[in-house]
Amino acid sequence: MKETVRMLLAAVLAAAVFLILFLLLRWHLIVCILICVGVYFGLFFLLKPNRRIAGINVESLPDGEEIQKLLDDAQADLSAIKKAMNIVSATSVRKDVEELYGTGMRIYAYLEENPGKIKLARRFFTYYLDTAAKLVERYVDFQNTGLRSEEVKDILRKTAEALPVLSRAFERQFTNLMQGELMDVEADIDLLKSTLEMEGGK
Repeated sequence: MKETVRMLLAAVLAAAVFLILFLLLRWHLIVCILICVGVYFGLFFLLKPNRRIAGINVESLPDGEEIQKLLDDAQADLSAIKKAMNIVSATSVRKDVEELYGTGMRIYAYLEENPGKIKLARRFFTYYLDTAAKLVERYVDFQNTGLRSEEVKDILRKTAEALPVLSRAFERQFTNLMQGELMDVEADIDLLKSTLEMEGGK
C-alpha cells in the first residue's frame, strides 16, 4: 500500500471516529481529539505493508530497507526495458533488448529467492541494469524522433552495438552470483564419479 493511500485512509477513518464520538455521542472535544489522533497513528502503523523477500520479513533482514530499495529500483528498470522492448522497431535490436530483459528477470527472480546474495548484486543493480534501462529508453526516444541525420543514425548504431555487450555482462553477473551453486554441483559430480569408480573397482 502506497504511503499516501495509507495516510489518507488513516485520516478518513480517524475523522469518522471523531465525528461519531463528538457529534453523535457528544463526548468532550479534547477527549475526541486525543482518541482521533490515537486512531490515526494506530491505523497508519497497522496498515503498513508487510514486505517479504523469499518469505522473510524485510524488516528482520540486516539492511532490509536497503535491500528492498535495490529490488524496487531493479523492478522499475526492468519495467522500463520491457516497455521499450515493445516499441523498438528494428528486429535485431528488439531481439537484443528481449535477451537483456529475459536475463534481467531471471537474475531478479533468483535474487528474490536468495536474498542473502542481493548485496553481492549491487553493481548489477546500480550500474549494469540501470545503464541498460537508460540506453534502451534513449534508443526509443531517438527512434521516435523520426530524424534520419547522421548524428542520430550514429547514436542508434552505437546503442545497438552496446546491447550485446551489456547482455554478456548480465550473463557474467548471473554466473558470478551462482558461483556457490556451480561449485556445489561440480563437487557432487566429482563425488559421484569417485563413488562409481570405487564401486566399479570391486
